[in-house]
Amino acid sequence: MQNSSRQIKLGGIISYFTIAFSIIAGLIYTPWMISIIGQADFGLYTLAGSLVTMVTIDLGLSAAVTRFVSKYKAQNDTDGISRFMGIAYKIFIGLAVIFLLLLTVMYFNVEHIFVKLNAEELEKVKVLLAITGLYSVISFPFQPLDGLLFSGEWFIFHKITGLVHKVLNIVLMVGALLLGYGLYSLVVVNAGLGILLIIWKLYFLKKKDWTPITWKGFDSVLVKEIFSFSLWVMVISIAQRLILNITPSVLGMTSGSKEIAMFSAAMTVEGYVWTFATVFGSMFLPKVAQIIYKDDGGPEAIQELMIKVGRIQFIMLGAIVSIFIVAGKGFFLNWLGSDFEKSYFVTVFLILPGLLTIPQEIASTALVASNKVKFNAYSKIIIAAVSVVLSYLLSLRFGSTGAGMAIFIGNIIGGVIVMNFIYIKVLKIDIWDFFRKCQISMALPFILVIICGLALNYAFSSVTWTTLIIKSSVLGLVYVLAAYFLALNTYEKELIVGVIKRKIQ
Repeated sequence: MQNSSRQIKLGGIISYFTIAFSIIAGLIYTPWMISIIGQADFGLYTLAGSLVTMVTIDLGLSAAVTRFVSKYKAQNDTDGISRFMGIAYKIFIGLAVIFLLLLTVMYFNVEHIFVKLNAEELEKVKVLLAITGLYSVISFPFQPLDGLLFSGEWFIFHKITGLVHKVLNIVLMVGALLLGYGLYSLVVVNAGLGILLIIWKLYFLKKKDWTPITWKGFDSVLVKEIFSFSLWVMVISIAQRLILNITPSVLGMTSGSKEIAMFSAAMTVEGYVWTFATVFGSMFLPKVAQIIYKDDGGPEAIQELMIKVGRIQFIMLGAIVSIFIVAGKGFFLNWLGSDFEKSYFVTVFLILPGLLTIPQEIASTALVASNKVKFNAYSKIIIAAVSVVLSYLLSLRFGSTGAGMAIFIGNIIGGVIVMNFIYIKVLKIDIWDFFRKCQISMALPFILVIICGLALNYAFSSVTWTTLIIKSSVLGLVYVLAAYFLALNTYEKELIVGVIKRKIQ
């Protein structure tokens, strides 16, 4: 086991570097890549990826690996790790075979699934599906490697591998496209790098934290325990993938490749916002577990932490969302061109619910820590069901915008209404007190940015990068000043001033 505080601190810093690189590279690389391969091929590239992602679900077993290996390490039970990993690898290999069969069936029925695609597009999808699917099947049995790295607290190495993978992926894809290899080179590069990454992780674990695997035998009791834990995690995973990853497939059936491309661009921006906003909250699982199990804290202790963390998350997320609402259309027009104007409206629908749900991550984490994860699953099932059904119905008329509206409605019903009812009934949280001390008391900076942004848009109607940067900078300054003087409390101000002082020193 490693120095936890050092691993978490440096791992977190590397995570933010990775997020920053992903955002910058995406803003620059994505429009360039689309200009090289074309909007339609970009939609097909996204479609193939979403198909494979939708099929290759790990059924919550990756989370089980982290949990069980961590438990055995705490107990110094090396034999337990060996037996568990033997069973885990057998399960993952078995699932990989099943996924291969499913993808094969899908490959030979592509033309019956995506009736809106023409013959040339169908042929391209089949090639993309073959390459991406084969790589996913080969790499799937090695997913427990991440669980081993996390349970061993090798966060620095894990985050470095992720950053290196992203950097090399962009560099090699740019090189391949410049050399004229085209659409298929994108998936070949990704697959090749993925395999090299697996070899790197295996080498690291063999040198630093190797545990022999027991392949003989099959402990039915342990298997039952594994699946009992992973069942609800699996349900959450399936539901989450249905919410966004199945939408390109729905649009493929109802609207065609251009609408897929517009939704995919919006999904990319939403992914950046979600990643930035949730990295902070995910670090509090140990603290929540300590409150519940060690300190025997009640709802009041959870709510106190929920408010403290939620306020910080809301003030950060509010800045991004408010500025995007008034400057986002210009961003998309400059970034991807007028063909992607609808992506702005889709993005707004995708990120708005986060203003209510993301600041409540502590409560969601409390459900997981207290072994009540099934309630999270109920919420995700409702979100997925509403989103998928409405996506099909609304996209028939409104295309990608209809799909965005559907996901927004699903998140409000399942992620806000249902989850807040669960927090009240199960965790005994005073949710109205939370909203009063978090979103309501900190809403003024958000409102001021919207008002100032609308005024700036009226006064300066030109759509250029220069205008966009100036507007965003002015709005960012307005938000920072309003937040500091009108929203933050003494503790939060001292926290910010302390960080600035350490940076200066």
